[in-house]
Amino acid sequence: MAGIGFQLKKMFNERGLLANVRAYSYSAIVTVGPLALCILLMTVAQQLLISVNTPYAERELFLAATQYALIFSQIITGGFNLIVSRYVADQLFLEKFENILASMFGVISICVLLGGISAFVFFSFSPLDLTFKIVAYILFVELIIIWIQCMYVSVLKDYMKIVKSFFIGVFISGLAVFICIKFLQIYSATAMMICLDIGFFFMLIKFTQYIRDFFKVNNFKYFLFLSYIKKYPLLFICGFLYTLGLYGHNFIVWQGKHQHVVENTFVIAPFYDVPVFFAYLSILPAMVLFVVTVETNFYEAYKTYYNRILNSFPLKEILSAKRDMFKVLSLELSFIAEMQLFVAVCSIAIGLKFLPLLGMTYDQIQLFIIFVLGFLFFIIMYTVILLLLYYDDQKGASWTTAIYTVGSMLITFIFFYIGNYGFPIFIAAFISLLFGLWKLTKYLNRIDYYTFCSQPLVPKKK
Repeated sequence: MAGIGFQLKKMFNERGLLANVRAYSYSAIVTVGPLALCILLMTVAQQLLISVNTPYAERELFLAATQYALIFSQIITGGFNLIVSRYVADQLFLEKFENILASMFGVISICVLLGGISAFVFFSFSPLDLTFKIVAYILFVELIIIWIQCMYVSVLKDYMKIVKSFFIGVFISGLAVFICIKFLQIYSATAMMICLDIGFFFMLIKFTQYIRDFFKVNNFKYFLFLSYIKKYPLLFICGFLYTLGLYGHNFIVWQGKHQHVVENTFVIAPFYDVPVFFAYLSILPAMVLFVVTVETNFYEAYKTYYNRILNSFPLKEILSAKRDMFKVLSLELSFIAEMQLFVAVCSIAIGLKFLPLLGMTYDQIQLFIIFVLGFLFFIIMYTVILLLLYYDDQKGASWTTAIYTVGSMLITFIFFYIGNYGFPIFIAAFISLLFGLWKLTKYLNRIDYYTFCSQPLVPKKK
């Protein structure tokens, strides 16, 4: 994430517990904040509806609509994630700041157009009330814009503004939901959706304001970043496949015996989706930890190694820097794996205690345990993918992502007829992790060749 490393290193250089808490809080907000708060809002609203005995049909409609908005907004924007990160990082390095603001508007226009047309077609065949269609459509578009803006807010230096915007937006939505339910006695899914729209609209406006204040110049070259899709197509494919891999297996299960159609519009499978949802929460700490460890520890060793090469240091010092980089990489990767294992064990223990209180059955809890273990391998695999991208091994990263995405969907389809769910994620994540580690090890063993010999002797003008 372009720009976040500078702030984290500055914070960790400050001594004291408070500085470390600030650094972890900043990385958490920028990395998983939007997703976590979105999930929190939806969960709180759902529980409030249950507490006042809202009709099941209304609760089900609200849950299905928010689930679709959350999933498909991420899929629409997923392919642009790595492309935008690379583009923004390059523009920062080249000090072409005027290109950054324009690119944000360009990405938003493309994704809103794609998502807007898709949602319009989807709702055109739905028998739902027109008002609900409109507010659900608005939520979907807002989430698309917020996911894109989150690719840019990591560059901002005033992280307190980001934190405040998130929490004020959540507070506004939460307060609106509480007022509707407790005081106005309004329990409809439409009212709950409007409350979410208000909170996310506040976040959207504030992020736009902060980004415009930071990047003051707009050169109106909105689609200049598209050259990076042609230049780095594998980054786009990798980002899209990663997002699709998160939810592709759900789409397969939605067609099975656990399929449930809400208002002849939304096809879901609550028996499968709910355990996946809670298991997915277990990987959020590792995503934050990765940003902190890679941007503060590994990147320093990585930069030292390549700086010594670029500045013609003696071979002895270059080899010493390479050994240090390998050591840091090994330690950080092991640390992330150990911490995720700890989080997985704690998640299973907490789940066994509290998930039955939320109405989950014994079979769903068994699925939850398998998913948590599967996501343990998944998040380590994701870490390996990002490390491969650090070394610009885009083919290795893309193949690793493709193996997981295609494998999880294919194995789920095979197990679909057996009626045994959960293991496809575990198997696909484990296989793709092994492949990713093999590709990373192979690259590091030949890093001298890739560094000194893979570039053309005579540059070609394009």
